[in-house]
Amino acid sequence: MPENPVLETRKRTESGTRSAKRLRGKGLIPAVMYGAGVETELLAVDGEALYEAVEQRARMVELKIGSKKRPVIIKDVQFDHLDSDIQHVDFEIIKMTDNITINVSIETHGTPRGVRNGGILELVHRHVAVECKPNAIPREITVEVAELKIDDVVTVADLAVPEGVRILDNPGVTILSIQPPRVELEEEEAVSEEMAEPEVIGQKKQEEEEAE
Repeated sequence: MPENPVLETRKRTESGTRSAKRLRGKGLIPAVMYGAGVETELLAVDGEALYEAVEQRARMVELKIGSKKRPVIIKDVQFDHLDSDIQHVDFEIIKMTDNITINVSIETHGTPRGVRNGGILELVHRHVAVECKPNAIPREITVEVAELKIDDVVTVADLAVPEGVRILDNPGVTILSIQPPRVELEEEEAVSEEMAEPEVIGQKKQEEEEAE
């Protein structure tokens, strides 16, 4: 497993919108660090290093505060309305010996056979909850989809995870499926409507005769 990114940080005393804007203007991102049994700390994090860690989908990082390093997980990242610029980040202090629960993203690899035949890949769930030690957190869970055909379904039970990682979601929950082409679905709906039409006409005619 790759080494955890190290983020340079410094403590801050001010909070609020104006203070956050000034920090971001200096290339820093406002942050908070918290955990069980410790007081919440206000921090400012090096923006460039944070962006790189987020792009790499790192979940665990080390915060360098002065001469000390503290292992934390990235608990929450808040972006602007365009989902491009990081506005704020939450870090949670962890113990390396304790199991933690965390959401891990689902990623697909390959182009499904069913999609090549006109089907549609529908990703129902984009992440699952897992339990593991902090140094075993997978950055993502990859699903190989190249051989999937139309009407194939992948459930939680089908996901492969590294040793020491346990998925907490229900095994029967659907993660993704290959849906039939929408043209076929529209044709089936049209046929169903046509089959139902004579009943409506007959019913209307009977009602007119009864009225006479």
